[in-house]
Amino acid sequence: MQEVYRKDLSHLTWDEVYARQAQRAALVGDWMDALRLKAGDRVLDIGSGPGYVSFVLADRVGATGLIYAVDRSAEALAYLERLQKERSVSNIKTLAADAATFDLPGVQIDAALIAMVLHHADDPAGILRTAARLLRPGRLAVVAEFHPDGPCEKGPPRDHRLTPRQVQQWCTAAGFLTLDERRQTPEHYMLLVQRAVTDPMH
Repeated sequence: MQEVYRKDLSHLTWDEVYARQAQRAALVGDWMDALRLKAGDRVLDIGSGPGYVSFVLADRVGATGLIYAVDRSAEALAYLERLQKERSVSNIKTLAADAATFDLPGVQIDAALIAMVLHHADDPAGILRTAARLLRPGRLAVVAEFHPDGPCEKGPPRDHRLTPRQVQQWCTAAGFLTLDERRQTPEHYMLLVQRAVTDPMH
């Protein structure tokens, strides 16, 4: 009998989740290059979990930049904060919140990463709306997911995967323009999207 897929990851320890994130290290360079990250940038890492990618992003933007690591799990963020202390990394700010509804009043965001998180979410379209609302006009976001046509040897089962077309539709509705769709591996794909300069709601 097939084990029920638990999209909240409650069956894993944070060590195990961090290790899973680290296994995807080869994808992260493409994400950062696509976002054109530079020193001093302020970046949203939505669904950061225990923070493997947050640390890579923090290294890219340097001491003058800032990573906002957003996750609904305070436990995952406590894990990240412990690693921050151990590594003396000060340019990551954690935020325990619902990624579909949170706000950062007065903060200008230069880039957003939404990687391997939408298939876990109860309101994936809401997450993309929030990212579009917080990003500065014309700025970039990367949305990365598991491809339904992949071999499904890693990641969620096929019926929990999101098609690029579905994700693009949500992005368009949120006010993003899709600039690029790329299959990174047989299992993974990424979309590069840009926050529209004019708000489609007005």
